[in-house]
Amino acid sequence: MTISRKDKQTLSHWLEQKRGKPQYRPAPMAGVAVTKVLRPLSKKFGGKTGASAAALTKHWPQIVGARWSKISSPVKFTGAREGRTLVIAAPGAAATLIMSASGPIIERLNGHLGEDYVSRIRVVQTKMNTATPATLPKRGLSPREEIRLQEGLSKIDSDGLRQALEKLGRGVLTDD
Repeated sequence: MTISRKDKQTLSHWLEQKRGKPQYRPAPMAGVAVTKVLRPLSKKFGGKTGASAAALTKHWPQIVGARWSKISSPVKFTGAREGRTLVIAAPGAAATLIMSASGPIIERLNGHLGEDYVSRIRVVQTKMNTATPATLPKRGLSPREEIRLQEGLSKIDSDGLRQALEKLGRGVLTDD
């Protein structure tokens, strides 16, 4: 059975009309494209659930400034998506100072973490930092002490022993 050219055209036309049209697919939502960019950044800077206090600690001096970062540190986030509270640890009177400057601090936090991420700050008082003062550098030997040390070491023949005793003598004489 052979089909004529006219019949083929008729069949082809009939199939085109009866055949299903390709499904309309809208353009992907912008959120899909944005997620591809934000997901790696979120993993790098904020963990799986957004920002964490541990991740925030790395950027704390840039967010709140050198003045506040010296006397405070972020502890944790509390609350749900609406109304998150950042708990900050600060010693003694610094807690009051931080609370009085909470408005600008919240603005800076939201500038770093995203709009309306933090709505309140709660400051927890900690003990005052009583770090021991840095030790003063040892003083050098006076000329008289240097002469006495060299005279005492002049009778030693072994170079290694002489160097070790000189180091010991300098350490003993410079301790106050």
